[in-house]
Amino acid sequence: MVKSKTFDPAYALELLAIARADLESAFDLWRANTSRKENIFLMAQQALEKALKAVLCAQSRPVPFVHDIAALVTLVAQIQEPPFGYELNELTEFATVRRYYEGWEPFSDEEISAVLDACKVAIDWCGSLVPPKP
Repeated sequence: MVKSKTFDPAYALELLAIARADLESAFDLWRANTSRKENIFLMAQQALEKALKAVLCAQSRPVPFVHDIAALVTLVAQIQEPPFGYELNELTEFATVRRYYEGWEPFSDEEISAVLDACKVAIDWCGSLVPPKP
């Protein structure tokens, strides 16, 4: 059974700000080129997770305490389907199993760029569903 909680809709703005900061951290790790590439994807996943939860929060819907992007996309899609839909779930693995391993799969800069750009598009889209502070 998954726990969830309905938050004050105003909290959505804070979650969205944290999501954007997490995504910037992912870009920083990539630019620094000194860390494990898995950490870049973990930060991207965390950013996306928080942004999707911000949408639920803004709509006064229960926010599940999960890292599963597919589960979050399913809930958000009841409002409107996000860009890239369930393809975004590819990042879930980095918040769970893959953060404990290194080098399972080499990633090119093009692949990293594509993932970060997709996350940016999806997070910006989430931001369009979170009303600004009155």
